[in-house]
Amino acid sequence: MSRKTGPRVVMVGGGSYNWCPKLLSDLVQTPELEGSEILLLDPNLKAARQIEALGNALARRLGKRFAFQATRNATSAFRGADFVIVTISTGGLRAMAHDLAIPEKYGIFQTVGDTVGPGGWSRSLRNVPVFVRLATQIEKLAPHAVVLNYTNPMATLTGTVAAVSSLRVVGLCHGVFSTYGMLQRIFGIREQDLAVRFAGVNHFFWVLDFKVKGKPGYPALRRKLGRRTLAQVLSEGETDAHGFSSRHMLCSELYAQYGYLTYAGDRHTCEFLPGYITPDAAALGKFNLVRTSVESRAQKLKAARARTLALTKGKLEVPHRSRETAVDMIVALIQNRSFVDVVNLPNVGQVDNLPRGAVVETLGLVDQLGFRAISVGSMPALLQQLVEPHCVCQKMTLEAALAGNKALAMEALMLDPVCAHLAPSQIRAMGNELLAATKQWLPQFR
Repeated sequence: MSRKTGPRVVMVGGGSYNWCPKLLSDLVQTPELEGSEILLLDPNLKAARQIEALGNALARRLGKRFAFQATRNATSAFRGADFVIVTISTGGLRAMAHDLAIPEKYGIFQTVGDTVGPGGWSRSLRNVPVFVRLATQIEKLAPHAVVLNYTNPMATLTGTVAAVSSLRVVGLCHGVFSTYGMLQRIFGIREQDLAVRFAGVNHFFWVLDFKVKGKPGYPALRRKLGRRTLAQVLSEGETDAHGFSSRHMLCSELYAQYGYLTYAGDRHTCEFLPGYITPDAAALGKFNLVRTSVESRAQKLKAARARTLALTKGKLEVPHRSRETAVDMIVALIQNRSFVDVVNLPNVGQVDNLPRGAVVETLGLVDQLGFRAISVGSMPALLQQLVEPHCVCQKMTLEAALAGNKALAMEALMLDPVCAHLAPSQIRAMGNELLAATKQWLPQFR
């Protein structure tokens, strides 16, 4: 890449009102990236042009030099790209409506439905062909490009790029930051005061050990809580980076039962375990688990678009740099700086007792060599037994989607823990309904 200006960055899903405003703001506020060329690739050219206008407005307000261009031409966008950031949702809310509604008939009331369970399975199957096409195009037109994936399901889609290309790819998620934030609130400290060792899969990681200002964290946590629960200490709850709230009641329960902290976002965690979102909607009430309906997502999208337009017109203050790490990783790669943060990468032994090849979430090192996960050793057996089934399901789902193997896809769904209350014939029936409802996005099965 030329360092006379800045890197060429392609944002796939460049018309995303949820992701692009935040990431563009981060880019414009990063001095090392001034002069970058940002291509906003999206079939919805109107939305991409609104994001382009936002980028230009932010650059003008901050007195920075960037070039933004909205396009729907993938060939011209990818040619010579240095970095590709992916934030898409194949089928959009229309497809997601099926992911949520069909499992309801079988007693599965998914709160999010974008990572695991029948919703995550369905979303994987329709996104994998798109990611295969993207990876093939990128590798042909920009073989040295780096792919930063924000799209869920994180494991299967990051795994897709790794499976079908030699591109450097990483999956990024802000979930771990929520747990960092929870610990910061409990101890009244800054993130710099924490050292955390965690492992698992995206949206279902476990804190194996941590230190607070150099002192053992779990003993300090037990002393801090005393007779209180996590939920009682964090009674005010919090709202995550995308506006979704959590009372931490499930996180508190899992800590009490297993002795380890997990993701602070209960609405994701509950989908990885049986019993919390099945067999009827009343099960959600005990832990105050709130479902994100398609209608509420549509309203959030409408509000995000309105914020984008208001920010473009100068009616809102330029937001501070976010905690997302895409920009930090780009800087580390172009300047060969060592940067350590959360990564989702295929397991080559960083989590010794989880299946090799499954995409797992740990800390990782970023520099010009790419991405290297930091080893955590083995997870405690109790936690490994909770996480491993999802690694197996995700690997099988990816293999099925790549091969167009409907039988294998069905077997993967049958192994998902959230389907455990159903007979195999019911799981197959549910899976076939999902395949039929979303068939227009499933070319591999035609």
